[in-house]
Amino acid sequence: MTPFVVIVLAGLGSYLFRISMVLLAERMRLPERLERASSFVAPAAFAALAATSIAAASMGADVAAAVPPLGASAVAVAAVRLFRRAWAAPLVGMPVLWLLTAVVGS
Repeated sequence: MTPFVVIVLAGLGSYLFRISMVLLAERMRLPERLERASSFVAPAAFAALAATSIAAASMGADVAAAVPPLGASAVAVAAVRLFRRAWAAPLVGMPVLWLLTAVVGS
């Protein structure tokens, strides 16, 4: 196995592990109070990731570096509004972030 294949498989495994927790949490029944609070976990986590990426890009004064997190954030918000599910934010937003990062080259 080449190092590239190992890195891709490790990244895919990590992504699937993270998404599985979000999907499993949605299928479990929690007390009503926790249920309301847990619906904000995935969007808040993705927003925190996006905000730190945007802040880091802004500190370097490289406008192109801010494009991937801003674009991914916009797509994640649209996905959550469209599907009305919290898991849509990382499920759609992270691949868009990776794609935009690869295209922009930041």
